[in-house]
Amino acid sequence: MSVHAALVRPVLRTSRGRHAKPRPAWPRVAGRAVFLVLAVLAVVAVVGAGWPPVLLVVPAAALVLFVASVAKLRTASRKIDTIFAEELIKPESVSAAEAA
Repeated sequence: MSVHAALVRPVLRTSRGRHAKPRPAWPRVAGRAVFLVLAVLAVVAVVGAGWPPVLLVVPAAALVLFVASVAKLRTASRKIDTIFAEELIKPESVSAAEAA
């Protein structure tokens, strides 16, 4: 399939934009709840084992860096997609103007 055909084909399940239907919130809420429960269990396990709670700093920092890098990667991916879409659309309009 050519790139132009792929751009023309409707994209399924990508609801973005101003009038997009909001996605359900329960998966996010459930994910956050599971994460918080696991975090509390990790704290209880570390404290219960008699280890210093400072040991939790490294995994917490790694998690924060991972989440930040994923967010930046998604943002960069969207920007790149926008640039490619603009570049693919421009030559068609320019070639039509030159032909006239």
